[in-house]
Amino acid sequence: MERIWTDHLTVRHHECGPDAKLKLNSLFDYLQDAAAGHADHLGVGIQFLAEHRMLWVLSRVKLRIARMPAIGERICVTTYPSGPEKIFATRQYAVCDEKGELIIYGTSFWLLLDGAKFRPLKPLQHLGNALPANGDQIRYFSGLDKLEGNPAVSELREYTVSHSMIDVNRHLNNAYYAFFTNDALGMMSGAFRSVSEIQVNFNHSGALGDRIVCRGSLSSGCFYVDGRSPDGSVTFFQASGAVNDL
Repeated sequence: MERIWTDHLTVRHHECGPDAKLKLNSLFDYLQDAAAGHADHLGVGIQFLAEHRMLWVLSRVKLRIARMPAIGERICVTTYPSGPEKIFATRQYAVCDEKGELIIYGTSFWLLLDGAKFRPLKPLQHLGNALPANGDQIRYFSGLDKLEGNPAVSELREYTVSHSMIDVNRHLNNAYYAFFTNDALGMMSGAFRSVSEIQVNFNHSGALGDRIVCRGSLSSGCFYVDGRSPDGSVTFFQASGAVNDL
């Protein structure tokens, strides 16, 4: 079994924005696909979890982006488990260009859930040694905390979760929250904006038909975006970070 997993990819046209660089939601797709492929390889992927009535849910992710790769560029997306932290299973990511230079890196926190009760399970107790701790590898970020809300937010746009947004876990795919964040940054600045750092906390799964009202603030290069139910009783996600200069 490979304790470190690498996908070799070429950035395609439809994955890029008007700057001819990889879009944020496409990057999230790359990272999720790499994690899913590695989980399958380790024997704890979607088929195993379905048979044992469990599922993986991405809870938090933090990324630092030196630059996004361009159309046609060949990259390597490397990922590996990095042991438990509290109730979370952690996983690291590194994206390198053809020269081997690190251009994106980050850390994700995952929850292993009971598929019937949707309650967190202890990964080590239920998966044993299937997930290598990789203690000799880099751990980019630790302690991905809860994000504080920003009272200066403005309401930007409402989305309704449609059939095409639902993934194999039957909820809104996580990459859409990056999509919503990119939209929010564009609406707040009047231009397509790329990010240099972002943390996204996935607080509540979006189901078919859910309405998500996105709000945000952008000041001095720093942003905060969240998505809530129309009555404000549910916060689906929060994102914060920094944008690159125009």
